[in-house]
Amino acid sequence: MKNTIRNIQRKVGTTPDGIIGPRTLSAIAAALGIPTTPLWPTQKEVRSGTSIFGPAGQEENLVSLCPPYPLYYEGKTVRSIRVHRLIAPHVQQALQEILCHYGRDNIHRLGLDLYGGSYNLRPTANGSALSMHAWGIALDFSPAANAYRTKRPRATLSSPECETWWQIWESHGAISLGRQRDYDWMHLQFARLT
Repeated sequence: MKNTIRNIQRKVGTTPDGIIGPRTLSAIAAALGIPTTPLWPTQKEVRSGTSIFGPAGQEENLVSLCPPYPLYYEGKTVRSIRVHRLIAPHVQQALQEILCHYGRDNIHRLGLDLYGGSYNLRPTANGSALSMHAWGIALDFSPAANAYRTKRPRATLSSPECETWWQIWESHGAISLGRQRDYDWMHLQFARLT
């Protein structure tokens, strides 16, 4: 059996170790053209410091990427955003998909270009545990209209027009606290809640 698995691994371009793990499954899915959604660690795993994201605040894990459409932070154009290197391709691709779906005019009209930040070595808004922002795996958008305690339908990112916005992020494994818990609609993160 292990030889069969090794042969498959060679064909799909992964290390032929005879073990079917996440890399092999991902390579097989890619070879077959099957889209996959990444399964990111839980918040608890991230906070342990032993997840794939490593310890919080590690500068060497952060990269800057240029958004494919203008983002604005407190009225000023954002040239680049800093995120963890492992989520950077997903963030870049999600923003590109958002641009293709909505176009710049609708992005602006819906406030999807209002950036609230990503990497920030700090605790959560309501506690002492580190925020997912401390690893660079969370991003905030349209903060004024989607404040921490704003619920649907007042949160603008809860509107039906933003359904595709969330579907795009979710296809990359990100989760929305708004969609999961109906608070902090500005926030999306690449860590599961449980």
